[in-house]
Amino acid sequence: MNSNGVKNDIRAREQSSDSNEENTNETTVHNRQVASLRSKKALWAYLILCFSTGPTSSMAFNYVSAAIQSAANSVGHQPGSDKPCARRGNIKCMVKFGASEIDYVSYVLYLRSIGRAMEGVVTIMTGGVADYSGYRKTMMLSSIILFGALALPFAGLTKANYSHLNALATLYCLLTTVQGVYTVIEASYIPIFMRSVGGLHSASPAADPDTKRTWKKGFTVSVLALVASNVGAIVALLIGVILVYGIGSYVQVGYFSYLLAITIAGCITITFACIGQFLLPSIPGQSRPKDQNLLLLVIKGWIRLISSARRYPEAFKFCIGWILWNTGYSNFLGLIQSLFLEVTGIARGSGIYQVWSFTNVTFACMGSLSFLFIYPHVRTTIKSWAYIFLAVNFLCILWGCIGISNTVTIGYKHAAEFWVEQVLFMSTSSALRSYNRAVFASLIPCGSEAQFFGLEITLDLATGWINPLVQGVIQDRTHNLRFPMIPNLLLIFVAGCFYIWVDIPKGIEDAKVPLERIEG
Repeated sequence: MNSNGVKNDIRAREQSSDSNEENTNETTVHNRQVASLRSKKALWAYLILCFSTGPTSSMAFNYVSAAIQSAANSVGHQPGSDKPCARRGNIKCMVKFGASEIDYVSYVLYLRSIGRAMEGVVTIMTGGVADYSGYRKTMMLSSIILFGALALPFAGLTKANYSHLNALATLYCLLTTVQGVYTVIEASYIPIFMRSVGGLHSASPAADPDTKRTWKKGFTVSVLALVASNVGAIVALLIGVILVYGIGSYVQVGYFSYLLAITIAGCITITFACIGQFLLPSIPGQSRPKDQNLLLLVIKGWIRLISSARRYPEAFKFCIGWILWNTGYSNFLGLIQSLFLEVTGIARGSGIYQVWSFTNVTFACMGSLSFLFIYPHVRTTIKSWAYIFLAVNFLCILWGCIGISNTVTIGYKHAAEFWVEQVLFMSTSSALRSYNRAVFASLIPCGSEAQFFGLEITLDLATGWINPLVQGVIQDRTHNLRFPMIPNLLLIFVAGCFYIWVDIPKGIEDAKVPLERIEG
């Protein structure tokens, strides 16, 4: 053999050795992940952190937006006059927004659009680095504490003027942005928990013991995580109910009880986040490439992830369906919330709204837990569950669209309709959220958990902020909160088509091949 041949042989052996060493390191990391999350202590720590996010998250969605809507109604005026806005019914109320004036409900919708856009940008950074080294736990804890800290100033923003309204709007957008960070990292733990008890070999829960245990673990962790967060929300909402009936009516104290409840929720979030920090084990991730700054790491990571669509097509199809459903679901919740306040009356509805918010979360918990209980006892395909939940969602939104005409006497025009909608919509939506996270976890490769879950929120950037913007424009033109429900109805329908399109067994097989590591 000549000298060149010897050199080539040595180089080949070195490359083979490097490849074997890399595979060994990958396996070692995976085994350490499995070992660290196998204990009940790890699960309880994870659930405590999920609980900690519930109070502030619930306040941000229910009370912050309600406080902004109430504040906007207080500082606004009727179109074409200086008269104050009405407090109940089909309200036409204009407020300042930049250099122009818009409908007061559109003001809230535009803020949601801005917050979702900011959330998507920050999530790009989060998903790009959370899978490396020991960043996962640190980033989740930091984001949860910041999330709670942003809720603390609300109790001082009680004046009905534009200065305090703008401060409420700014904090609301920041809360929405930070929420995306911990949501991505929290969800990225689900596939790691699933791998700690076995592996998926089929989409059928009855295929073999390992598959059965893995599906059960995935649905259990996903459901309990949402329930823990919802229990935290219930605790905060109970505090809100006590404040409303303890401090005084809306006429006496305005929306001050909303703001005080938000601040208290922030304190609960920070306290339990610190407790969870000491109990949750650190999860070793991929080794960070040498001599590579975080910005370059993020850019290369997302280029690599997007280019992997051909390798993991089922994961991407499922992700798109999930995004479309989530956009329609979350924006319909915002609309039904504002419509409930209009129908019951902003001034007299403060106490009713507190109960509405409380039962909203209660039915969500019941839906998730019912799914977890029924799932092992019903022999059906994994995809059938999604079809049932989507069908109920579609019918609930369709009911609101029926009420667009003033001549129709139904369509969320009576208080009783809202309570029926709440039972059906919240229970099935919460179950579908649990389902989505567990099924998506089965379709993503080991070592890229945060990046793939970040993909869901990042791609949501394309629709998450556009839909509230479109809804805001529609509301600004029609002053009828049922018209903006039409885009959500279409989104749920298209999402259902993607769920039908996904081949889950193929996606599980695709996910067995890890995403290639970024070269330094």
